[in-house]
Amino acid sequence: MNYVLLKDTREMDWPDHPWLPYIPNDWHIAVATLPTGDFTLQGAEDGAVIERKAVSDLLGCMGAGRERFERELQRGRYCGRFIVIVEGNYSDLIAAARGLSINAIIGTLAAWQRRYCPFFFAGDVATAVAFALRFLSQPYNEALDVVRRVQRVQRNTIKELVSA
Repeated sequence: MNYVLLKDTREMDWPDHPWLPYIPNDWHIAVATLPTGDFTLQGAEDGAVIERKAVSDLLGCMGAGRERFERELQRGRYCGRFIVIVEGNYSDLIAAARGLSINAIIGTLAAWQRRYCPFFFAGDVATAVAFALRFLSQPYNEALDVVRRVQRVQRNTIKELVSA
């Protein structure tokens, strides 16, 4: 199955984007202005949305960019599924936390996940992309399965009516 990955216009351009080497060839990429998040699937824009964060970006969102990021998280509550994928692990976050206390980081992450959405610490970019593509495609595949079941029932119903 070919998917079209929508990348928000405000997200880093593809030639320099760290995800580009990990996107499979059967996934196509299109740029769109998304109301929230950085990535989604074309045709299922409200089904699942991803906000991508490098460790340094996430730390910035805990500091000076906090209000803007919390507005993004609030908008994410109106998506079918919304997740923040971090291209690093918790240890990376703590190691890079210049000026932020560990308690502030833990408290912020706990509050954001309780109020808004889960955060997935992927450990590295390759794992972040692999997780993101599965996260996005599963609801799409589940929806297709529902459509196929309905179509099958409709075909069987028509066959029964014709043969009756």
